[in-house]
Amino acid sequence: MKRLLFILLASGIVITGAAQTLTQNYMKQIPALPRDSCNISRNSVEDFKSRVEALKEKLDQEIESIKEAVDTQMESNAGKAQENMMKQMSQMYGISNEDMDKMKNAKTMSAADKQAMANKMMQQQANMSMDEAKNLAKMSEAGRQAYAEAYATEAMATAKNDPGQAARNNYASNLYQANVAQQEAYSKLNEINNRIADLYAPVKNDPERQRILDRIDDMNKKRYSMMGILSDGEAQIMDSLTNRIRDERIAYCNKYTPLYRASLRKHLQIVKASLPDYQRFGEISAETTKGQTGIDQPEAGKELASLEAISEYLQALKDAYKFKLHYPEDY
Repeated sequence: MKRLLFILLASGIVITGAAQTLTQNYMKQIPALPRDSCNISRNSVEDFKSRVEALKEKLDQEIESIKEAVDTQMESNAGKAQENMMKQMSQMYGISNEDMDKMKNAKTMSAADKQAMANKMMQQQANMSMDEAKNLAKMSEAGRQAYAEAYATEAMATAKNDPGQAARNNYASNLYQANVAQQEAYSKLNEINNRIADLYAPVKNDPERQRILDRIDDMNKKRYSMMGILSDGEAQIMDSLTNRIRDERIAYCNKYTPLYRASLRKHLQIVKASLPDYQRFGEISAETTKGQTGIDQPEAGKELASLEAISEYLQALKDAYKFKLHYPEDY
């Protein structure tokens, strides 16, 4: 009995592991920041960078494979997508099968036929002609408001007497709501990205940081210009320049590396806290695509936003020691 229980528990563990998402898998693989900020050897820095780069390369290949799978899914079902979209247009605008066939061969339609079709669609959906729509655009704000109120009253009356129109209005409303939800999710991702960018802006845009680099560069140029046979006085000047360069480099690392590491920690916290938002965006995008085309997206496609967020963090993490310019072992 105990042996059976152990087997069942072990099976449960395996099943749970198999159900783990790609996002969860890659989150667990992110290398932790080394403890040392500036008191770290070049070999340790290079080892850390290589581990981050290897994981990022693996993740980027995964992302590219998922995108290719999504594209393949869409391309292989292009005919189905076209049929579904035409069907939706028929439902939304109340277009007959005969008119739908004409639209499929739009290249052979004359300008007059296209205008007539556009008028018919506008009349079915909005109960106005194309000319009326153009005139509406020229109205004053008060005129458009009055027209909108009159149109709403008329649309309600029409819907009561015409079940088909009510269904079309409902379909259009559902499509609109889906697009609104997708836009809201996209706006949320933009807000997250802006918060992340703001973390690094103070260090990136600090004018003093560039002034330090300019001073180091000027001293290096002067030092290199003195290479060759030197007098005792010139040798002292060169040694002084070498020490000043070293001190500036150490101060540069001590000032900016801790600030950058703090930004990295906050960046990772934001990514972790935003995983539900990335997932929601993926799910809404997949639902919207299916609603418009009838095509199901690969399940991994829903994780693209979160996987790309991890990739962007790894890119920032790879540069954790970009402000360390001095390595004692190099001298």
